[in-house]
Amino acid sequence: MSEKTGVKTQAKFCKQDFLTMYDGVSIEVFESWIEEIKQEIGWKAKGKQVFPPRVARRIIEHIGQPISLKVLNQ
Repeated sequence: MSEKTGVKTQAKFCKQDFLTMYDGVSIEVFESWIEEIKQEIGWKAKGKQVFPPRVARRIIEHIGQPISLKVLNQ
């Protein structure tokens, strides 16, 4: 975790973190949202995967601001 300007952020994000940030959306729906950038971000269809902050930022830029910021502000 790092802290900058009063906001704590995670050092890494897993797939479940993204599903939680976007209000518990299903993995199928989430994957449809990121279809255009899957190759760019190295998305793997199955299994666990961890993403660094720069990839998380790219995903958020592509989809839009998350509904739930509690994962970002832990």
